[in-house]
Amino acid sequence: MNDPKLDMPIRKMEFGFADDIDLVFFRGDPVLSYGSHAYWMTMPYLEPYLMRSIRAALPVVEDPLLQEQMRRFCSQEGQHYQQHAKVNDILRRSNPAFEKLREIEAELDADYKRFSAEKDHSFNLAYAEAFECMTMAMSRTQMDMRVHDQMQAPIRDLFLWHITEEMEHRRVAFDAYQALGKGYLYRVRTGLWAQRHYLGYVQRFHACFLEADATRVEQLTTPQMVASRSAFQKEFSRRNTPRLLNTFMPWYNPARVKMPDEFEQARAHYSAAAVSIS
Repeated sequence: MNDPKLDMPIRKMEFGFADDIDLVFFRGDPVLSYGSHAYWMTMPYLEPYLMRSIRAALPVVEDPLLQEQMRRFCSQEGQHYQQHAKVNDILRRSNPAFEKLREIEAELDADYKRFSAEKDHSFNLAYAEAFECMTMAMSRTQMDMRVHDQMQAPIRDLFLWHITEEMEHRRVAFDAYQALGKGYLYRVRTGLWAQRHYLGYVQRFHACFLEADATRVEQLTTPQMVASRSAFQKEFSRRNTPRLLNTFMPWYNPARVKMPDEFEQARAHYSAAAVSIS
């Protein structure tokens, strides 16, 4: 791999979020928009957990290149969750009913703190790798489908910047697990559990959004929107499912995965747009 400073630059971004941004930003569809927000509600809890897991493993990793990649992984993830926390705060302020989200957030935070306190390197790195391989498959599919073209600024840039950096650091959790984990079968078994655990919270957040904003969701939803949403979801699943299944194969290695055509262009764009870069 090349110099980590070039492959995983630490970009500090400013997206100009304001309280009056349109939170129904994705295809004008509240269900899809809240689906994205449901993933992002997890970020201020998940990504610090990923950072703790990687940092805890640093002292026992012997490869200095991997150590530097692990440090840069943590720095990128730190930038991600701080930006998503800003949007999450705007969401809560936009609707008093969204205060119900805090109960789910507290449960998720407690789970991840417990994992950090009670689980070993193999479990925490397998969880981190399971999340990273799942989101890397999704990020490739999203970029290939140019999903960002169907989003409104400034959340569009938050989304595209984040998935670009997910692909940049795609191999770090995998390589750290390979160095310290218990092998293929444990990775798959723990990874499947981890994805169910994580997606279960995403589903709870999504259901909370839809219940708390039910009147607006009903007002904005049309039969044409429902049909368009269904077609979009089927096409996404058709493209993404093989990529996700491949991550559980014995031969899987994220270093060998082909990146989307737009990947390098997006990397250059956000490096140029960053407030600072290191």
